[in-house]
This record gives sequence, C-alpha cells and structure tokens, in this order.
Amino acid sequence: MVERTHSPFMPSHEERMSPNPAQPKVKKAPTPVSVHFLGTCSVDFGNNIWLFDAADGTNNRLHQSSLRMVNISRIFVTHMHADHVLGIVAILAVVMSGVGQTPEGLERLRKQGVNKKADINIYGPVGLREFIRNIFRITTATLTGAFAVHELIPEGSQPSAGCSPEELHVNEAVGRDIYANAEGVWETIVDEALFKGNKGWSVNAGPLVHRVPSIGYVLKEPDPTHPLDHQRLIPLLQANSKALAAMDPPIKHPLSVLSHLTSLPRPPPFTLPSGEVLHPPEPTGEQGRKLVIFGDCSGGTPNKALQALCSNASLLIHECTNAAIPESVQKGDKGRAVRASGLEQSLEKKRDKEFELAAKDRGVAREPWVFHGRHDTLAAAVAAEDEFEAKRIQVRKKAQSRGHSTPDDVGEFANTIGARRVVVNHFSAMFPSPKYTTNDPFPSLLSRMSPFPYPTTSAAYHEANTPAKPLHPSELHLRVIMQSLVNQISAAWNGRDCEDHAVQGPEQHFVRLAVPSRDFMVIRVPSHELTEHEMDTMREAREEIVYVMKSWADYGGAWVEEDGEEKRWVGV
Repeated sequence: MVERTHSPFMPSHEERMSPNPAQPKVKKAPTPVSVHFLGTCSVDFGNNIWLFDAADGTNNRLHQSSLRMVNISRIFVTHMHADHVLGIVAILAVVMSGVGQTPEGLERLRKQGVNKKADINIYGPVGLREFIRNIFRITTATLTGAFAVHELIPEGSQPSAGCSPEELHVNEAVGRDIYANAEGVWETIVDEALFKGNKGWSVNAGPLVHRVPSIGYVLKEPDPTHPLDHQRLIPLLQANSKALAAMDPPIKHPLSVLSHLTSLPRPPPFTLPSGEVLHPPEPTGEQGRKLVIFGDCSGGTPNKALQALCSNASLLIHECTNAAIPESVQKGDKGRAVRASGLEQSLEKKRDKEFELAAKDRGVAREPWVFHGRHDTLAAAVAAEDEFEAKRIQVRKKAQSRGHSTPDDVGEFANTIGARRVVVNHFSAMFPSPKYTTNDPFPSLLSRMSPFPYPTTSAAYHEANTPAKPLHPSELHLRVIMQSLVNQISAAWNGRDCEDHAVQGPEQHFVRLAVPSRDFMVIRVPSHELTEHEMDTMREAREEIVYVMKSWADYGGAWVEEDGEEKRWVGV
C-alpha cells in the first residue's frame, strides 16, 4: 500500500509555489448567509431559514418580506414572554397549513405515534412544549406536517411535559429534553451534520440574566477547508468503480466517496481498493462564521462558558432597550415630542416622568462618538459631561433591574468577546424607528423619507412607484437620536484607543460601527472577518455621521442636498 505524501485534494508543494500552476485552485465562495430583522430576526442560509423568536406580528412581517416561509426549518425561542412566543403557532399553521388535511391523513399521523419525523424543530426554555401543545389542544388546530419541541433544561428543573404517545399532539413528533452541562450551557443542540441547506452549522446555547429564564444562542459554521481536486480524484474513483462495488458493504456510486470525505464531523482517511489513501481536505486556517443571538438580558452573560462560546463572534445581535440621550441631541421639549409621536396617549401619559428625566440629559462619553454641542466655557462643558455620567449610571441601573441592557452593556460585551459586527434591537417605545427607503444597514442620515407611515421593504417601496418624501426635521431628529444610541455602543465596543483620537484628524485604526436594527433590515455576513467592502461602507458612513451629529449638536440641524437640488437647512 502506498500512501500519498500530500492530500490529493490540494496541489503539491511545487504546484502551490508555482506562479503559473497548470490547474490553479479557485477558492470556494462561502455559502451566503444573511440576517433579516422582522421585529425578531431570521437567519437565511439560502434555502433554509432559522427563525429566532416569534411575536404576534412576525407572521405578517414574514409575508411582507422576501423570505419564503416554506423554508423555515427551525425556530429558536429565547424566553417565554408573550412578545417572543405568541406568533409560533400562527407560523406553524401557515407553513404546514391544515386546510387540506383529511380524517385519513390525521389517522396516518396518529398511527405513526412516536415515530413521526419533524418538519420543523423548535428549541426553547422549559414551558415551551406545554405552551404550544395547549394552544393546539384548545384551538383544535391541525397541520399537514409535524413539529417537535426541544426544551433546554437548566440544573434543578424538569421538562414541562413528556412525549409519550398519550401526551403528543397528533401533529407533534418526539422532542428532546436537553439538559445543561456542569458549566450551565447546552452543548450542540443542533449537531454538526450537513442538514438541508445549513452546511453543517452547529448551535450551542447558554443562560442570560432576565426577569424570566432567558437563553442566548451561538451559531457556528465549520471552519472552511480547501476545495476538492475533482479533476484528479474523479478518474481515480472511476478506475476503482468495480472494486468499490464489490466491497462489503458495496459502494455502488464511486463518486459518493467525495461526499463522504467532505462530511462532518471530519472523517478518517479512506483507502481505495487500489491502495491509494484519500485524505479529507485540509483546513484553510480561516475561521468559520459565528453568529451570537441573544434574547432579553441585562448586558451580555455572567456565564463564563457561554462567554467563551461567544468569543470572536462574526456578528453579535443584542438587545438595547434603554439609553440616556444627551440634551445636545434631544433638544428639550422638541425631542420629547418627536420621541412620543408614535405612542398612544395612554402610553405617553404613563411615560411623562421618564421623558422629564430624559430631558435633563446633557452629554455622553468623549468625542467623537456623541457631541455635546457648544458651551460658553470649559467649565460648562465639563459640567455637562459630569451630569450625563450620573444620568447614564441611573439609566443603566434601572435597565438592569428590569433585566434589560443599555449601550454601555452592549458595547462592553462586544469588546469582551471580540465581535466583528454588532446589531442591536428591542428598543423601548421611546426610540421610534426612522423611516428609511432602504433595507441596508448603513442608510444615509440625510436621505429622503419613506412615503409610508409603516415599515416597508425596499422592493415594496420601489414597486409602489411612490416618490420618497423630502427629509423632515422631525424625521432627522429621530435619526440622530437613534444614531446617538449606537454611537455610545461603538465607543465602548472600539475601546479606549478610539475614544481619544481626533474627530477630523487621520484615522489611527479602523473604527467599527454598531447598527440599530429596524423592520426589514438585512445584514449579510459574507465571511468571519469584515470584508474590504464592509469596511469601506463603514468609513463612508462614519464620515457622514461625524458631520451630521456635530452639526446637530452645535446648530440643531444640518444642510441637506437631495437629488441635485439646492442645499436646504433641515433642523429644529
């Protein structure tokens, strides 16, 4: 038996070193992965969708989006609050509609009993299985397919319901009871195998701190490997086809060996009947993508094992419910009015005291992240920063007491785990969503307004053939308020070095920008590290952010030029 000195899936050393190899290797493009924000968020692997939480309006948002609901294969629930679970059954009823179900079909499902295979797998805290089962029982709803509920059980707890034949709903497959390990995390709740469309992604989970048990999920892509050398391998396998078919068990299709060698987990070398040893492709040395998706929590996680799982995240999605906004951005009563404009009167009255407190904000961390506006004296500027510091601590304490996070919480956790990208969601009603005409993560702060009073997709906006509205002062006000929130995150995320470099001076190192989510926004994760295109986009966005935020803080507005028209002043 002769074993090759190098893997047959890679060029020889000489070929790799040659400037003009006879058969140059083309780097495999990573599978497209994008995250769609629909109030909650969905991870789209192309032909397979994983949904995270499902509020009562998520079903409508899915219908309005470009996602195909039939591709939903997994639903992950972070916690059992109503605004995160009420949409689950409605989504199941759409994806596996029972409108055409017959008594005969239901009888076939009943006979399958515990042997049913789930079309959609659902993961979440204790209580989720009982919750979903009871809704189906009470509403007498039926489906054409089957679902399974897998409960993540912490130490000292028990599953909310069993999965015996007598307990299962007719459309329910057996779910797993997944117990936390000694470190309090749930390991590999989705195992690393090549399921339909997810290309071997695995999922781990761990505990967060909230008013009820809450879970954070870590999605990990296998580290990339070099591509197979099909031109070299296919003739070799075809030459061994008869001998492979005579093996026990037989390999009737010799090219299936290629799939075996690229399967997960990484298989051992395969010896051909002719004696050659085929090795699995070697890793490229690059890291696979990692998505960290947290539910409601009071800033990251205190669990060290979960922190380690989150380390070097390609994307962190984290809640940011509360924030202190500086008076230079808020602009007193005008800011109160614009932030309350989307609230019902009853809610507005309920929050009067909070608005009064927010109106006293005076500043934020250092330049260039949040601008304090003009002050007559240095002492006044210092006093504004000191006053804001006290307010920031107060808001953070209040948010954490309710199990929620502030920009400092998010930025510090992002810095701790070395996140490459950060998106925040779950804002309080005091932070209405701006009306952009694009679903891109970095829209221009000075762009025109969507003509619709509700969130829309970019495609719906263009199909309606309705012109965008000129930017209004109140809309710009909303945008700078939201930008002020994420600027505070970026300050903590980028660390001390970034806080000190000059606003207008040369950039000492690349500055990463956190992104506030909004309905129908899409963020793509083409690789673990930021691409040059992403970095250029952030640099361009930051340049505009610096101008707009400084102009707003100093003068209460900014000059806007729209579609070649003369510049006009937009401000309060």
